[in-house]
Amino acid sequence: MSGSGLQATVTLPPDAPERAAAHHEVHVRPVRPLPVPSMTTQLTVLTEKGSAPAETAHLQQIAGGYGKTVRDTDTELTIDFDEVTALSWERHDSYSLYTIYQPFNLAKFDPQTDLLSQLPLPAGWLAGIPGRTLAAVHAVLLPAYDWSEDAASQFAHRTLGSGRLLGSRLRGDAARLYTTYQLSPTKTSRFLMLCNPMTEGRAGRITASLLDVERYRMLALVAYPQARALLSQLVELEARLTELTRSIEDERRDDRGLLDELIKLAAVVEYDIAAHVGHFDAARAYYAIVEQRIEYLRGSSLPGLMGVFTFLRRRLVPAMATVAAATQRMEGLSGRVARTADVLRTRVEVNAELQTQQLLRGLRRGQTLQLRLQQTVEGLSIAAISYYIVGLVGYLAKGIKSLGLAVNESAMTALSIPLAIILVWHTVRRVRRQVHDVDRGDSDDESPSRPGQA
Repeated sequence: MSGSGLQATVTLPPDAPERAAAHHEVHVRPVRPLPVPSMTTQLTVLTEKGSAPAETAHLQQIAGGYGKTVRDTDTELTIDFDEVTALSWERHDSYSLYTIYQPFNLAKFDPQTDLLSQLPLPAGWLAGIPGRTLAAVHAVLLPAYDWSEDAASQFAHRTLGSGRLLGSRLRGDAARLYTTYQLSPTKTSRFLMLCNPMTEGRAGRITASLLDVERYRMLALVAYPQARALLSQLVELEARLTELTRSIEDERRDDRGLLDELIKLAAVVEYDIAAHVGHFDAARAYYAIVEQRIEYLRGSSLPGLMGVFTFLRRRLVPAMATVAAATQRMEGLSGRVARTADVLRTRVEVNAELQTQQLLRGLRRGQTLQLRLQQTVEGLSIAAISYYIVGLVGYLAKGIKSLGLAVNESAMTALSIPLAIILVWHTVRRVRRQVHDVDRGDSDDESPSRPGQA
C-alpha cells in the first residue's frame, strides 16, 4: 500500500513460451452436448503428408457459406448449421476426423435406410474428402421408452440389420448399447443407444467415448497386418542369423566375409525397425486410449447377448499382442545381431593383432640375421683389408731392401700383421658408430614431440 492509499499494480514474471498452449489444452476439443434423439456420424480419414491445402480447400466449400475461413495451418474447425446440427473437423498427424451432429427422425431408421444421404452436407462433398476412409460410424441416440429387454433387442435387430447382435449396459444403466459390427451397403457401421433420461452433457460424453473406442480401435489395428508380415520376415532373418552364427565356428570361413554379411543383416533389421517402430508405438498408444474409454463406459452384457466390449476385446487383444510380439522380436533380433557382430569383430581384431605380432617377430628375426650377416661381412672385410695392407708392407720391405738398406723383409711383414688388423678394426668400428649416430638422429627428428617440448 502506497502512502497515498492507492494499491500498486502487482505483476507476475514473464510467461513461459509454453504457458498459453498448456493452459488452454484443457479447453481443446470440448465434448458437445447431445439431445436425445439425435445422430452423430464420425469419419476417420487417413491422410498423406502435404494434404493440408486440399483439406483446407475442401472444407472452405462449406465454411465460406457460414462466414468462416479455414487456413492451411488450422487443426480444428466447427461449423454450426443451426442450434443442433454442426460439422466438426480435426486434423491429426496421420488422419483427419469429421464429425457431423444432427437431430434424428426415428421414422427413417431401418436397415435399408441410407443414413449417409440424410447428412446435412452438399451432394458429393463426402466423396471429395482428401484421403482414405478408415472408419465410418453412425451413433443413433433414442429414448428407451421403458422398453423391456426383449422389446429393445427386437427393435435393435430390426434397425441394425443382419449379423450377430451385441449388447451392453453403459455407465451402470444410463443407456443400452447395441451393434452388430457389420458394415452396411454404404460401408458404414451403426451403434444404437437407447438412453434412459440423462442430461445432454452426459449423453455427449458417453457418445464421444463410444466413438473414441471405434476410432482408436481402427487406428490401432492398422499396425496389425504390418506386424503379421514383419513376423514372417523376422523368421527368415532369425534363420539367417543362426546360419551365420554357426558359420563362425567353421575355421574355413573367412571372418571378414562373415562380418560383412552380418553388417548387411544388421542393416536390414535396422531398416525394419525404422520403418515399423513408429506405427507400433502409435498402435500401443491408441490401444491404451481404447482401454481408458472402455473403462469409462463400464459396459456390462445385456441378458442373452454378448457384451459389445467383450466381443471387441476378444479380437483386439490378440491383435495388439501380435504387434507387441513383433516389436519385441524385432528389437531382440537387433540386439542378437549386434552381439554376434561384436564377437566376430573381436575375433577379427585378435587375428589381425596376432598377424601383426607374427610380422613383427619376422622383422625382428630378419634384423637379427641382418646384424649377424653384417658382423660376418665386417669380419671378412677386416681380414681382407688387413691382408691387403700386409701385402703392401711386404712390397715396401722388398723395395727398401733393393735400395741396399739392411731390412729384414720377413720380420717387417710379420710385425705389420697385428698393426694392420688393429688399425682396420678400429677404423671400421668408428665408421659403424658414426652411421648409427646418424640413423638415431634421423629417428628422433621423425618422432612426434611430446607436449611441452619445442
